[in-house]
Amino acid sequence: MIIAIGYYVISFLVSLISPFWGLVGFVCSLLLRFQDHFPQITAMKPFTLLLLGMILSCMINYKSLSKANWLQDKLLLFLFAISIIGLLLLAPGTLINEAYLFLCSLSLYYFASRILKTPQQFIILFLCMAASICYIGYIAIEDIAINGDKSIYIDQRSGRWQGLGYYKNSNEFGQLMITTIPFLIAILLVSKNILLKLFTFSMMALMVFIMIKCASRTVIITLALMIIGSFMLRGKGRLFKKMAIGGGIAGLMLVSLSFMPGHIQERMGTVLDANEDASFQGRTRSWGYGLDMLSWYPLTGVGKNQWQEYHGLAPHNSYIQIMAELGIFGIWIFLWLLMRSYSQTLIIFSNQSNSPPEESLNEVFSDTLNNTAANQDYHDSNLALAEKEIENSDGDCEKQQFIDNYSKTITIAILVTFSAWLFYIFLGNQGYSVWTYFYIGLCAAVKNYLPESITEKEVPLFSNENQV
Repeated sequence: MIIAIGYYVISFLVSLISPFWGLVGFVCSLLLRFQDHFPQITAMKPFTLLLLGMILSCMINYKSLSKANWLQDKLLLFLFAISIIGLLLLAPGTLINEAYLFLCSLSLYYFASRILKTPQQFIILFLCMAASICYIGYIAIEDIAINGDKSIYIDQRSGRWQGLGYYKNSNEFGQLMITTIPFLIAILLVSKNILLKLFTFSMMALMVFIMIKCASRTVIITLALMIIGSFMLRGKGRLFKKMAIGGGIAGLMLVSLSFMPGHIQERMGTVLDANEDASFQGRTRSWGYGLDMLSWYPLTGVGKNQWQEYHGLAPHNSYIQIMAELGIFGIWIFLWLLMRSYSQTLIIFSNQSNSPPEESLNEVFSDTLNNTAANQDYHDSNLALAEKEIENSDGDCEKQQFIDNYSKTITIAILVTFSAWLFYIFLGNQGYSVWTYFYIGLCAAVKNYLPESITEKEVPLFSNENQV
């Protein structure tokens, strides 16, 4: 408990000095959730403390934050306004609490979009997140090794592994384990440091082991999509070739499923027989109730987080939940927000984003640890030099802007992580979760490190330019 208190105090103080390292401490605290292990800590309001630290940090270090403009800012404000109007009309008693919770989620978007300005910062952030997740996983393994089937980390009803507190659900605990997988894959692909590769692979192995023990069908499918997407999007060639790569990887994963424990194979087999699956039938009934709520209050919805006042079961679909609770305008703005985020990441597949020579992740990572700001200058100078060399090689050509291989790989990791989360919440209740808006912020932050001339010409979501 002393270590947990020390973590919060140090993270608060560090955030006042460095917004980036404050963000790392803040995000990792949301993963670690010491309050689930030590309930006494809730008295010091750890989330509020670190949130206050980040707000003060952004105020103190305002000049160092990104000054880019995003349509997402306005869309999120509209979404917030719609939620306020709905609550004022239908559930005024919950207005203050629900507004505060929504603002807490939106704050993660703001911090991510303004503070993360280099690909190297993304790598460091997600490595720290991965280490935090592995720490949680190690505690679970240790407790189960000591207490066996009586461990609090095992659901006594199903025998599946689970976490504590917020993660006391096999699906949520399994999803936690795979959160950082796309970034770890990115490190394995571009790093030349054997020790870093081994460390990264070890973390992935531990995460996947625990994820399998959680036996969540949704999470297993999400992980498969993560792996397929990471290699498909990184592969060269046009859409057909990428699909061939994805199909090959999918085939290998189906073969590997035959080596899984029997109960995993049985659970995955039920995916193909949804009509006989009681869990899926319960979800579809819940979705039907959501459509009923929309028909009752099409303009305002029933009010943010008021679902269970109208229906006893959880929505099991974040999109249905938002539609039922915020109405037609709410779901329209939410989907527009997601499409806008995609358009900012898909720019890396435009025809003008040819890559200059690859940059070593080793050198970048070591430089980032020493001085993040200096490393940004190093990154920019390398990119400018590559552009100058290309320009000099053909004097008749206009100067081109390029996305280097390192930045492209990190952007693909962001895109895959975001897509996997959106797939996961299709069967979950995380529409207002801080993680939804954190990932939207990650997509927005891509604009901070890609060449300005490229980000000004964002690629439409359904453009032929995406088929590189």
